[in-house]
Amino acid sequence: MVGYCWGGLMSWRAAQKLQGVSASAPYYGGGMHNELSAPLNCPVMAHLSDCDDYVPMDGVTALRASYPAAQAHVYAAKHGFNCDERASYDQSSADLARERTLTFFAQHLGAVA
Repeated sequence: MVGYCWGGLMSWRAAQKLQGVSASAPYYGGGMHNELSAPLNCPVMAHLSDCDDYVPMDGVTALRASYPAAQAHVYAAKHGFNCDERASYDQSSADLARERTLTFFAQHLGAVA
């Protein structure tokens, strides 16, 4: 499962609350850092930014402390760095996050296109 912004939060919640999700890759899921009490039911790779009011750096620190098995990558970018229709788009961060996500899914799901 992949989600961006609000969808990133939904991807995070799915990893916590649903059975049958094989892997989750939330991108800058606003509020993830406020939902740290439930266990994760699948591997998670989160993509976050170092300049984001929706998931501030202290929230990233809390997320990492609460879920050491989850991967949390932080990019030198702003919220929405993956959306090429926003001023906050950062191609190098988006490309790296995509590469990491595809590798993560290949590891947990098998081959992906």
